[in-house]
Amino acid sequence: MKPANVTRIIIACAVLRLMWGEPAVDPEPLEEVAKGDMFQAVSDGRRVRDTIVANYFT
Repeated sequence: MKPANVTRIIIACAVLRLMWGEPAVDPEPLEEVAKGDMFQAVSDGRRVRDTIVANYFT
């Protein structure tokens, strides 16, 4: 395909996207996290690693 044709296709897609507008989708509500479940510690690499391992790999 020639570069001129590719450019025309991309411009046509952009124009159609602008004409279509924003999607009419309601965002899903975020899940509430209890304060006690959050990781609250000093940013020590070993503690962070241990917490990740404890939460996801055990």
